[in-house]
Amino acid sequence: MRATRNAPNVEALKLLDTCVTLGRMSYGGPSLTAETVLSVMDKHDIAEALVHNNEARTVLPRSRGNRRLLEWIDGMERLHPVWVLNPPPTPDPRNAWAMVEEMLDAGVRVARLMMGVAPPLLWLWDDLCTALEAHRVPCLLDFAATQDYFGRSASTQSNPDDAAMDGLREICLAHPKLQMILSHVSGGLGVAYSTLPMMYRVPNLHLDITNIVDYWRRVVATMGPERVFFATGMPFYDPAIFVSNVQYARDLDVTAKRQICGDNMRRLMEGVR
Repeated sequence: MRATRNAPNVEALKLLDTCVTLGRMSYGGPSLTAETVLSVMDKHDIAEALVHNNEARTVLPRSRGNRRLLEWIDGMERLHPVWVLNPPPTPDPRNAWAMVEEMLDAGVRVARLMMGVAPPLLWLWDDLCTALEAHRVPCLLDFAATQDYFGRSASTQSNPDDAAMDGLREICLAHPKLQMILSHVSGGLGVAYSTLPMMYRVPNLHLDITNIVDYWRRVVATMGPERVFFATGMPFYDPAIFVSNVQYARDLDVTAKRQICGDNMRRLMEGVR
């Protein structure tokens, strides 16, 4: 893409896609392998991507799909693994700590929390979030259903309602050093009304741009570019619209665009300990 006055060359943005699903989709729709996603990334000048395994989202135990993901992307430095997690059913904090330590030992620095399956209740998520917070692991919040009406794999798209957002508020406030990112939230009527008011009050809550072409601009304008993360939602969407959406944003300078497009996430990943 050619640069204009407010649109840098896309290569200069060093795009890091924070929402990419690998693996077979049970409904026979588009799917990505580790090899094919690199081809798509090259086509759209996406430098790096956070990837998770669709099997880990849809099939229990999630650990099987998480481990398989590591095999798929072994040696592919542009692809960063994301493990899909939900809280252990037993109320023993040691189980949550063991889960996070296993993830970190495997070299995984980002988690995807299945809040569309395990509802955002503080007492339910507290042990796992405590362990993630201690290690400063950035968390992508997945509110999507894992299956559609016919039992087929569903996309990562979701639209948590105001009640779900209220539960999430309690979790975020209880774990202020845990950076939480609303991933692929959208809907026919837009995001929940409470989303923007809540972000004013909860500084560790962020969102990505997937499927919200304009809403993220309001967040940047009022709270700054550090609250927004680039994402495409592949393979459910063509990345081109999201790349151009940031690249050609007239109200943002190059520094802000670079933050959104990758620097924000790289900073969080570097802070994992």
